Amino acid sequence: MFKQKLKNVKLSSNKEKIFQNKKFRKIIINRNKLIKRPISELFEKSFVSSIFYYFSKIALIIALLYTFIKLKIFKKSGKIFFCFCGMARHENIYTRELISYYLSIGTGKFIFGDNNDLDSEKISDVTQDYIKNGIVDIIDLRGQKIDQTDFYKDAYELYKNKCKWISFFDFDEYLVMHFDEKKNISVQEFLSNKIYSECESISINWLFMTDNNLVYYDKRPSIERFTEPNYKEWANLFVKSILRGGLNKTTFKRKKSEHVPDKSIVICNSNGEIIKKYNPHGISPPLYKNAILMHFNTRTAEEYVNKISRGFLRGRKFGIDRRIKEFFYRNKFTEEKLNLFETRLNMTFEKFHKK
Repeated sequence: MFKQKLKNVKLSSNKEKIFQNKKFRKIIINRNKLIKRPISELFEKSFVSSIFYYFSKIALIIALLYTFIKLKIFKKSGKIFFCFCGMARHENIYTRELISYYLSIGTGKFIFGDNNDLDSEKISDVTQDYIKNGIVDIIDLRGQKIDQTDFYKDAYELYKNKCKWISFFDFDEYLVMHFDEKKNISVQEFLSNKIYSECESISINWLFMTDNNLVYYDKRPSIERFTEPNYKEWANLFVKSILRGGLNKTTFKRKKSEHVPDKSIVICNSNGEIIKKYNPHGISPPLYKNAILMHFNTRTAEEYVNKISRGFLRGRKFGIDRRIKEFFYRNKFTEEKLNLFETRLNMTFEKFHKK
């Protein structure tokens, strides 16, 4: 039809004829582009193109089969997607609530280092059912003076081929993930996101939680009792880490630095961005995007007394005055809390009394 129209056009000059030819040629080309043809016809005139087309189809099938087989092998190997690793010292009161929470977000294995004194509680006393069904493993550190960094390094070597990801958190640190801030997500949804595809370690900032002006312990889970964050806390710049399993690298190398693994590892922030300037402790200013570690550092005044009475990591000693000062720096001052400290510790803290 277009060719017939082109023949019947009356032109006044050669110049106009050229213009009209171009015009109709353009129409013919554009029309041909809209014609739908079977893919095989596109390759009829090119043997090389046909080979390429069928080769790409075969490659796609092979890739799908490879992925399927890999998933089958992964499943049969018993490899766990996410493992929680932490040291326990006088944490029996919080252990089952911690396990319950982390199970709810998709954790498959708990690796606990029992760091209690020989004559004190055992974490196995409150986890026997979890030990029997294989959810909890206990590493006996009782009576030993072991640096937390060394424990993390040894635990990683033991479990790096059993876990796809391993977190190195304390018992007062609860991971909350929220790509959509209105919805908490599982560790599987979080760590499978493509933004972490190049990360070997992910640093998650602390977010200190206040005591919610509570004074005494009650049996509700910490995540329900303490809901008010303290964004002004300077220590929010500290992080804890989630490491990818299977790394043949030195993980936690520096003594007394359990926050961030060695700089030979590809470390990302919670936004999936690779951190180029190495910091062995944290990220400043704190990044609260995608994930936070809710840090129940003090809990209530009653629980804080128990915490400062049990001693601290690596046998560190702190003045009681300093610890009470820190408590009131992080929580609202009340006479009731102060009275509890003085009664339980059998001490008087004159500087906190109103003159």
